Amino acid sequence: MNTFKSLFGWILVLGVLMIPVLCQDEESIITVCQEEDNDFRVDCLLEPKPNYHTDYEFSMSKGQKEIIINTNISGIMPEPRFRHNTFVTELEPYGFRLTIMSFTISENTTFICKVTKIQKTLFVELDSVEPCSAISVFLLGSPWLNLLVPLCILQLWEAI
Repeated sequence: MNTFKSLFGWILVLGVLMIPVLCQDEESIITVCQEEDNDFRVDCLLEPKPNYHTDYEFSMSKGQKEIIINTNISGIMPEPRFRHNTFVTELEPYGFRLTIMSFTISENTTFICKVTKIQKTLFVELDSVEPCSAISVFLLGSPWLNLLVPLCILQLWEAI
């Protein structure tokens, strides 16, 4: 019975950690978080259009002014303060992650992500930025792990 409780506890923890992966809605296409080393991360999970070169652009807006943070679009330059302290990595199966080194937001900010002419925005309140979780990052980057929860539940029922 003790093994049952331990297994059930782990399944519950994994299930809670995977809620963002399993219940991804329109708002969670863009997520932001603050890493332990004070880097700021913006994940953009937009699926690019097929048969197009995949362009991306990350920007932010404070009021009416939009500031380009990072892009791979030819002819568009990021704001000078972001030219040497940002990088973008591609996510699997699709999407991009912007990392801004040693950055925190100082006021309410709207983050904008554009991928192959599709645009999504996320309004972030100053006090609402969550710390990045290593386990949730691992789970977001490994969608095949979503299959483990139903498998664990089935094994749990068979054990009873």
